[in-house]
Amino acid sequence: MFKLLLVCAVLAVTLSACEKEKQASAEVGAIPKQIIDKATNDINNAEALNAEKLKAVESADLPADVEK
Repeated sequence: MFKLLLVCAVLAVTLSACEKEKQASAEVGAIPKQIIDKATNDINNAEALNAEKLKAVESADLPADVEK
C-alpha cells in the first residue's frame, strides 16, 4: 500500500513538472517567431522607403516638359 502511494506521489510530481516545462517551452518557442516577424516588418519598411526614394529620384530626373 505504501509503495502504491509513493508511486502515485512521484507520478503527480512528475506530471506537474512536465506541465511547467511545456509552458516554458512554448514561451521559448515563440521568441524565434517574434524575431522573424520583426525582421520581416523591418524589411517591408525598408522596401517601402526605398520605393519612395526611387520614385522621388525618378521624378527629379525628368525634364519639366516631359510627363510620365
